[in-house]
Amino acid sequence: MLLSLEADRAIVAEKDAQISELEAQIAVLKESISVLRAAKKLAEDRLNSHKYPVLTLPNEIISEIFQHHVPTYPEPPEFFEDSSPTKLTQICRRWREIALATPALWCAMDLRQISSEAGNEMPPLWLERSGCLPLSIHGTDAEGLFPAFSACIPHCARWEHLDLALDHPSNLKAITAAMPLLRTLSLFISLERLSPPHQFQHAPLLHSVVLDCQTPCVILPWSQLTSLTLRCMFAREIPPILRQTSNLVHCTLLVWGEDFFGSGPDYDITLSCLKTLVFEPDTDISVVLFQHLVTPALVCLELPEPFLVIASPGRVVESLEAFISKSGCRLRELQITHASVSQEIYRSAFPSISVINGLE
Repeated sequence: MLLSLEADRAIVAEKDAQISELEAQIAVLKESISVLRAAKKLAEDRLNSHKYPVLTLPNEIISEIFQHHVPTYPEPPEFFEDSSPTKLTQICRRWREIALATPALWCAMDLRQISSEAGNEMPPLWLERSGCLPLSIHGTDAEGLFPAFSACIPHCARWEHLDLALDHPSNLKAITAAMPLLRTLSLFISLERLSPPHQFQHAPLLHSVVLDCQTPCVILPWSQLTSLTLRCMFAREIPPILRQTSNLVHCTLLVWGEDFFGSGPDYDITLSCLKTLVFEPDTDISVVLFQHLVTPALVCLELPEPFLVIASPGRVVESLEAFISKSGCRLRELQITHASVSQEIYRSAFPSISVINGLE
């Protein structure tokens, strides 16, 4: 029993020594922690006293910087990428307040990027944040995405730039109000539907239109347009449109077929203001249309060489000379696509044209 007591006393003494040693170490560590905390506080005080340049700027300047962060209007930012103004609201409270108070950050929307039902909540938020400013809308009626575009329709009076890709042209009927600010319109119809063309209401500022469809799906104020692109449209649909575009300056055509009307001067289409005419390389053989265009103000012409070959087999240069002579225009630039005739031959035949390019 005495031996057991002695053993316990030895254990107690040993543990006391270990505890004392640890307490001494703890005291040293506490002292070290105290020193570190003091150093940390000094550093924090220096940081707090430092004025970051961006934080010294007035809100108006920061707002202007934010507007350079997003793509230049009317190009839209991506909803969920770094270029989105939403990112600016996630940095600090002040930046969030400034971003939300800057309507110009929220005026351009690409609704085609929305990939879920949750994304359909974004357009109403952006529309609210955009205030009363004009809008640039890129939309679609692809499955699940029409609700996002539908949220924008009540704001059509603010539309300035509209780019739509539609599977169902009948959805255009949802747009019934006037669009007094609309300047540019682009419509892509992927599937043709038998439905009467939709007449866009009052759009007095509309001047630039791109239609990518087989038949006209809209009735527009053609006479006020200065720029018109018609892609994948049947040639027979084009003359009634062009005859109404009396102020057209720039025209680009990608045409299908040529069975649209007869021949002779009575079928000529005169575009008195047209300066640029482009037939895209994939254009079908619509030589009849080319031969009936009269463009006295034309300065820039781009077309596939097969047009000239078919119009006058073996007489490419003569075919082009006939077009220029009939129009009475003074071309300054000529671009020939799918060219087989050398540029030297064209330059020799047309010395007054300052720029001649041939692309195979």
